[in-house]
Amino acid sequence: MSLRRKTLILITILLVGLIGVLSVSLSFILLGSFTRLEEEDTQRNVQRVREAMDEEVNNLNEAVTDWADWDDTYNYVQGKNPQFKSINLVESTFTGRKLNFFLIINNQGKQVYGKGFDLKKEEELPIPNSLQQQLKPGKLLINHQNVSDDVRGILLLDQNILIIASQPIVTSENKGPIQGSLIMGRYLNQEKKEQLAKRTKLDLDIFLLEDKNLDENKKRIKKQLEDLTKNHTPNQEPAIITQPLNNDKISGYTLIKDINGEPALLLEITLKRDIYQQGQVSLIYLLGSLLVVSIIFCISTLLLLERLVLLRLSNLSSDVKQVGTNSDLSLRVNVNGQDELTNLGNAINEMLDIIEEGRKIIAEEQEKAEKLLLNILPEAIAHKLKQSHDSIAENFDEVTILFADIVGFTPLSSRLKPIQLVNLLNEIFSAFDTLADKLGLEKIKTIGDAYMVAGGLPIERDDHAEAMAEMALEMQEALVRFRAERGENIQIRIGINTGVVIAGVIGTKKFIYDLWGDAVNVASRMESSGEPGQIQVTESTYLHLKDKYELDQRGTIKVKGKGEMKTYWLLGRKRAKKMSLSC
Repeated sequence: MSLRRKTLILITILLVGLIGVLSVSLSFILLGSFTRLEEEDTQRNVQRVREAMDEEVNNLNEAVTDWADWDDTYNYVQGKNPQFKSINLVESTFTGRKLNFFLIINNQGKQVYGKGFDLKKEEELPIPNSLQQQLKPGKLLINHQNVSDDVRGILLLDQNILIIASQPIVTSENKGPIQGSLIMGRYLNQEKKEQLAKRTKLDLDIFLLEDKNLDENKKRIKKQLEDLTKNHTPNQEPAIITQPLNNDKISGYTLIKDINGEPALLLEITLKRDIYQQGQVSLIYLLGSLLVVSIIFCISTLLLLERLVLLRLSNLSSDVKQVGTNSDLSLRVNVNGQDELTNLGNAINEMLDIIEEGRKIIAEEQEKAEKLLLNILPEAIAHKLKQSHDSIAENFDEVTILFADIVGFTPLSSRLKPIQLVNLLNEIFSAFDTLADKLGLEKIKTIGDAYMVAGGLPIERDDHAEAMAEMALEMQEALVRFRAERGENIQIRIGINTGVVIAGVIGTKKFIYDLWGDAVNVASRMESSGEPGQIQVTESTYLHLKDKYELDQRGTIKVKGKGEMKTYWLLGRKRAKKMSLSC
């Protein structure tokens, strides 16, 4: 067998083997990675639906709070406010809050007021016997141990799902003694399910665990989830199971417990398998590219071997044969100059040296440009802008915004030279920038002597309000040190608010990452209506901070464009707990 044939067979065998090994490896690794991404995405979407349902429950509980912590209700239960029913317990109470049931039970277990309402027909409904059974003495809904003891969640009534909340009836100052229980409920019917689906933009359904019409697959999922739930601790995340239905769809399942802590509902969401299908497409393209590259490599290698090695060997063999055939010992093998392979190697090495030097220069310049861009925009936004020149706008359901303004800046600017004033501002704001980086917060901008920072974007985080509280407190501490070092009587006024914002980059030149929304305006108002040396926060921020920080209620103030708002002063961290923030 000739050397050419042996070379061709060897390269073909190696090529086929390499493609086979890489195909199996890439299929396992790539599709496995996309499958894991698909499962994680499905689990996140299941969790989103759970959170949306929790929010429905919490909204109902807040409505109950408005009525249960009210002197008028307190007096009505004691029989001191007979006109309460005719004034407040009217049809608009049910339609306005989308209520199906409203009940008031006194301490003796007697139903002072109870009414069911059909929101669709707008007519009164009888209170089901299954709900009446839950109102007997000793039952969870009316057995409140203290003024802050509430019951909220899911309750099953005759194959119907009821979102229910119950709180003790106390005074408007949230003081006792408790005079009874106030209960509100609304059905989780098909219309409410469709609202949840529209809100989460997901295809979802909710099934009763005891529904005899559950198919075998859902019964099996139910059994698996119940087994997983048995081993869960109280604070552990609910178990979620994902299951591909076919090549086009995947489902996610989890259990929802009732007010007694027992599994009652099976939540199912169904998603298109876009991630997995993209993995399959990527794998096909990758394997196709690998095959084409391998064939090109094989042909190129054979041509190079033929021209640079095999042909030279053939010529050398011919020369040797000619010498042997002619029997002329004066003949010599044709060898001219240096070896071409050595020259080629030297040329390649010189070329690589030039390319490497050029790459270093390009990398250094690219790194400078990257650093400059990241100083202007958040890293995630910078990556998006590099991929697309379209405007970027994202909705964030919950972020915390801080505005800070230097008090006494105007008199200071008239006393200092411009360059001294700029250096002073730079020193203060640089210290604030360092704090923002340490706490994982996003500096938005500075306007004159005002400083704006946000938490919870562009990457969402649960502790955005706590991180912002730390930022505000450390800003005050930094200014105390600054006054001591510089001898300048400068104070800072800080305002904080938590809410929904739109964040993004618009325009085509001089990019800036900015925020829009009512939550931003309210945060600015918190700063402008605050006092020097104080940190003023809204009630939405207060609800996030009250367990870990000392806050003092300022009271109700008039806020431009918003009317009257309840605000609080942030005083410091609670000593009983150690703060720990993940930044």
